[in-house]
Amino acid sequence: MIAIDDFTTDGWRPPEAAEARAKACCEQLERGGILLLRDLSLILSGADQEILTNVPPKAVAHKNIAYEPISGALRGLHRGVEAEAIAGAMAHYADRIVALCAKLLAPYAGAWRVELSSFRPLEEHDRRLPRRQRNDLLHIDSFPARPTNGARILRCFTNIHPSRPRVWTTSGPFGTLSDELLIANLDQLTRRARSPWSRLARQVRRFGGGSPAGSSYDEFMLSLHDRMKTDARYDATAPKFRQEFPPGATWLVFTDAVPHAVMEGQFALEQTFFVQRDTLLVPSQAPVAIIERLAGRQMAV
Repeated sequence: MIAIDDFTTDGWRPPEAAEARAKACCEQLERGGILLLRDLSLILSGADQEILTNVPPKAVAHKNIAYEPISGALRGLHRGVEAEAIAGAMAHYADRIVALCAKLLAPYAGAWRVELSSFRPLEEHDRRLPRRQRNDLLHIDSFPARPTNGARILRCFTNIHPSRPRVWTTSGPFGTLSDELLIANLDQLTRRARSPWSRLARQVRRFGGGSPAGSSYDEFMLSLHDRMKTDARYDATAPKFRQEFPPGATWLVFTDAVPHAVMEGQFALEQTFFVQRDTLLVPSQAPVAIIERLAGRQMAV
């Protein structure tokens, strides 16, 4: 965890240090660090915070409420739930956090892809979900419906609970995962690619059906996400570190490379970015680079 004390919603202090500090933060993130901004409460007004923290649990249809910043579409609520105020509050958050991150991480901002925003209104402790959907098991992120093709997944979280921290468990970054775990995953993908069902799925995607077609890298990361959640040996032997994010805190992490689990907390906002491979400052630390070295071949187009 790396606390950032010389940055505000107005930018870096002093301004002349902005370029060097932004570059240093990008490098720290790429090497597996978590950047912590302890109090950025001005990101969300008191009125918006009240709207979101009063969303009733029975209104939520899925794990999270998702907001699309470009289209303004809102998903994850049951039909009939009044969504306008919720969408407005999430739009305010998305606008402000994207602008803030563009200052904080300037080397990425010209080429990143702004992805979904989400709101997590449910208590994380002891949620009953299928194992592969559980948040409290160590995992890296990969999105079945949103392949990255080698871009990195940067996520920015804000705890808007008025009094309680959000508690994570993290583990060593991607480069510290055992070759045994990664090679087993590569072998599994190779066997799967030869199956008739896999060939049929590729043909369906080619003609516009099913989920968006991803690269070999995306298939690997989806498989690794599931393997980490179901591999009892990994769960038993992985080093675990408790991280507490206090009310009002914002934190940023490349969740495709830092294994994490959400243990406790309620009312968190999140913004996702896809950071393109050619804008990285330490590209050798990207999961796609590590996997390609191990596989001895190109995994992303």
